[in-house]
Amino acid sequence: MKNVLLLLLFLPSLHAADKVMMVKYLNTAWGHVHQNASRYSTSLTTVSCGHPIKIYEVKSEWHKVGAGPYTGYVASSQLSDKKPTCVQDKYPRFFDDLKLEITQMYYWGKLYDHYIEGKSRLK
Repeated sequence: MKNVLLLLLFLPSLHAADKVMMVKYLNTAWGHVHQNASRYSTSLTTVSCGHPIKIYEVKSEWHKVGAGPYTGYVASSQLSDKKPTCVQDKYPRFFDDLKLEITQMYYWGKLYDHYIEGKSRLK
């Protein structure tokens, strides 16, 4: 019984760590690391433009990623191979004067989750 209890105690530490395949950068002003591969899933954290994101698994629409202590999913359309030129970096004084709170950054990130880019099929 004690052996089983010890095994259960150390089992989480035996979990294999995800292997980093590459590093990409967030290319929208703000984005979210989601719990599941869906824009409607719970947000684990908010990240800003140019933030380096570790890619663990590549899929067509969502990548399994790591950002800080969080492991989750980011839409592939929000990631780029090279660090983008961000508004935050280009105009830091203007951006700092906005004095955005974390809740505002969260909602801007949610907006980018639901923003769809592409061409209209209307004629």
